[in-house]
Amino acid sequence: MPDINLKLKIINEIEKTQEEQIKFLQALIQTKSVNPHLDDPTKSSPYDPIELDVARLIFDKLKEFGLSPKFEGISSSRPNVVCEFGKKGKTLIFNGHMDTVPSPQESDLNPFLGIIKDGKMYGAGALDMKSALSCYVYMAKALLKFKEELGGKICLQFVVDEEPMAASHFGTRHLLEKGYKGDAAIIGEPGTAKITIGNRGGYRFKIEVFGEAVHTGSREWEQRKQGKNAILELVKTIAALQDFSFPSHEHSIFPGRKSIITFPTLIKGGKAINVVPDSCTAFGDMRILPGVTQDYIEKEIGGKLDALKIKYKLTPIVYVPPAVVEPDESIVEILKGNSEEILKKEPRAEGSGPWSDMWMFTERKIPAVNFGCDGGGAHSKNEYVEIKSVLDVTKIYSLTALDFLS
Repeated sequence: MPDINLKLKIINEIEKTQEEQIKFLQALIQTKSVNPHLDDPTKSSPYDPIELDVARLIFDKLKEFGLSPKFEGISSSRPNVVCEFGKKGKTLIFNGHMDTVPSPQESDLNPFLGIIKDGKMYGAGALDMKSALSCYVYMAKALLKFKEELGGKICLQFVVDEEPMAASHFGTRHLLEKGYKGDAAIIGEPGTAKITIGNRGGYRFKIEVFGEAVHTGSREWEQRKQGKNAILELVKTIAALQDFSFPSHEHSIFPGRKSIITFPTLIKGGKAINVVPDSCTAFGDMRILPGVTQDYIEKEIGGKLDALKIKYKLTPIVYVPPAVVEPDESIVEILKGNSEEILKKEPRAEGSGPWSDMWMFTERKIPAVNFGCDGGGAHSKNEYVEIKSVLDVTKIYSLTALDFLS
């Protein structure tokens, strides 16, 4: 294991740059990267420069430190930023997304100022997850001074288009397909109380139900000789899927969690007040434990809807497999040890309900965990990160990289 004096030197380097790091985080928050496609991820485009200004900011800062970052994207309008340094040996990936969700209108503070108040920095993406991105950058600055002591390589990945669905072809998946792989990965999703060693998976889908249009004032409709109300047909569909049956089981890293369907989450139907609707569309969302496959889900939906004798079309939007990492993986143990050293408390290791880009790594047999800064208000008003946590997490990342690569 690395010498304790080396670790103390790295911690000292991070503490020396604390003020500089906080100013950089403030600049990240002040640089907008709001992803507008949360309501319909299929509208996301690799040519929409949502994160471009943030990518340039990170790229320039890494270059200023003497590193050699690269833009890697499907297009130059929406690039990921990749930066590798170290030597041959194992590779540890630090991955994080640059896009943020839209801030609620009822926010009390301007979400694009990075206001500091009572030891907290407020703003869009302050917690989720521009704070972690700043930790990566200043971890790199600290470790660069001791790069000869690294026993392997660090790969920083700043990615696009995570927020709408964590299943984009433009971000993490694109980098993995380009060959930016490693022996383990840390994804800076928020929180130090838990090392997230798994994500429930998910299935998002669309169901179109069909009827027959006719004028509501016509004799044919009045006598029920013509027309069928697709919205009423959808009501039958909604009722049928409330009894959706998942396999009855639990999983050790998801204590107390279960698979669940939420249907409908969005409904669209009808063309005019005086026309019987001939179609109605509803969207749904499932969160699933290991063992629930796409084939199982679609057979269950099909069986229930076929029994209704209605005309319908099921369209899958995305299937994300559950992600599971064993609690005794070295990246988990090393991260846990360094968290306890810096924070004076041991984080628990378990899975989470929402998914992240983690599954893209575990699908490729790369152990990945979520671990990031502390704060509050993510995906809601007055998002903030605790400034002390930003410094602590930078230290934890740095020491974990040093230990893992040794």
